[in-house]
Amino acid sequence: MPQEARRIVIVAGEGWEELAEALLCADAGERVYIIGSMNSGKTTLCRYLIDRAAAHRGIAYVDCDTGQSTVGPPTTEGMVLCSVPSAQPCLRFVGSTSPGGHLLQTLTAAKRLAEKSAELGADAAIIDSPGLVFGEVGIEFQVQMIDLLRPTRLVALQHGRELEPLLANFARHPAITIHRIPVSPAAVVRTAAWRRRYREERFAAYFADARPQEVLLEGFGLQGRLPDPRGARGRLLSLNDSENFSMALGIAGDIDTRLLTVFAPPFDPAGIASIRFGSLCLNLDAEPGSMESHVGRRKRT
Repeated sequence: MPQEARRIVIVAGEGWEELAEALLCADAGERVYIIGSMNSGKTTLCRYLIDRAAAHRGIAYVDCDTGQSTVGPPTTEGMVLCSVPSAQPCLRFVGSTSPGGHLLQTLTAAKRLAEKSAELGADAAIIDSPGLVFGEVGIEFQVQMIDLLRPTRLVALQHGRELEPLLANFARHPAITIHRIPVSPAAVVRTAAWRRRYREERFAAYFADARPQEVLLEGFGLQGRLPDPRGARGRLLSLNDSENFSMALGIAGDIDTRLLTVFAPPFDPAGIASIRFGSLCLNLDAEPGSMESHVGRRKRT
């Protein structure tokens, strides 16, 4: 988790202290999956657990919320080793600010980041899940995320018992301990306008040092929501390494069969193995509230 996020003073909610103590006493290989709807305080709880545990064991933070991401820019899932102050985050480009229409990419990114945290030496991972939890799609999506990531602890932040239909799928799982924790009264409700403004500020900060650059397309794999060359301008993309981790995000300019112009922060062209196109178009010069547009959507809220 970024260093500035850890300076926030956090008031522990009910059950948080007990959860932190359990994490400190757990064996290596611990994976804590935090689940809850939007505005339930998932990220704040993750910060609290990291603050409590990072000085005592190797903790990784896996951020799966592509809309309100804290490790990387919006449209990415990220992982950072919180016990290593100089650690650089690992990013996976999903291509959208919500799981809808990108469920497979969201699942794959979460799995690869959790694996990468173990490869880099973390003995515990705190996983901040997307807020898609309700309805048939939400429950099925979360069931598959949990089944794929195999957490040792499933932490449900609930206002009442709204997550019980989901939790019932793991009530008899011998390797998962379920923690039911009430949403803290201090949890802050973020409006759609606030969330949109947050994304725009994150995008503006990410592209602050960007400049137009050319990428020769010969020999690179192309993946994701591939655009028609005439409609590529403004599309958000990721320049990926050989493991499909994002080296840099970029905004597409002109493109033909052999050359792509991209507006991006500095990157090493020699490290590029593939280019993934997302479904988001980004106009950094647009009026506030109008920076984002999605392929196939008329309006983003």
